[in-house]
Amino acid sequence: MARFKLNKKTLIYNGRIVKLVVSDGTIRGRKVRWEVVHHTGSVGVVPFLTKDKIVLVEQFRYPVGERLLEIPAGTLHKGEAPLAAARREVQEEIGYAARNFKKLYTFYPSPGVTDEFVVIYKATGLRPARLEPDFDEDIKVRIMRPSEALGYIKEGRIKDAKTIIAILLVAGGR
Repeated sequence: MARFKLNKKTLIYNGRIVKLVVSDGTIRGRKVRWEVVHHTGSVGVVPFLTKDKIVLVEQFRYPVGERLLEIPAGTLHKGEAPLAAARREVQEEIGYAARNFKKLYTFYPSPGVTDEFVVIYKATGLRPARLEPDFDEDIKVRIMRPSEALGYIKEGRIKDAKTIIAILLVAGGR
């Protein structure tokens, strides 16, 4: 990166999940400003019910005003390890516990504005567990083959980036 000098950071908003910080500085003598959303990170899980059946969830997403088809996912609680969050989200969203988790990938969904990272896992060895959904979630569980989910991506029926990445990973043999 070009020489960057930070002159000032201003906390604009400090919420439960994100905080917004404006950083003013200079690069090569010119003034710059970054508006950065700081986020604790997220996880997403592709749960395999059988060798050829995965579990997805359909839920309303307020920011986009639509019901989306997604892998089970959620935000890390403060101090929570990604694997612990993955275990929690599978149980909360689909009512299963998984014996095995394999980390598939970590990515930044929008590094131009946020430091959020997403860790994707594959979960196998599912067994029913008590469903403990978050109070604000209205989730419908959908079971399908990975090839069917790929078709949904091609048709534009799956629009969520973490889900698209995860399905492409498992369809590619990860």
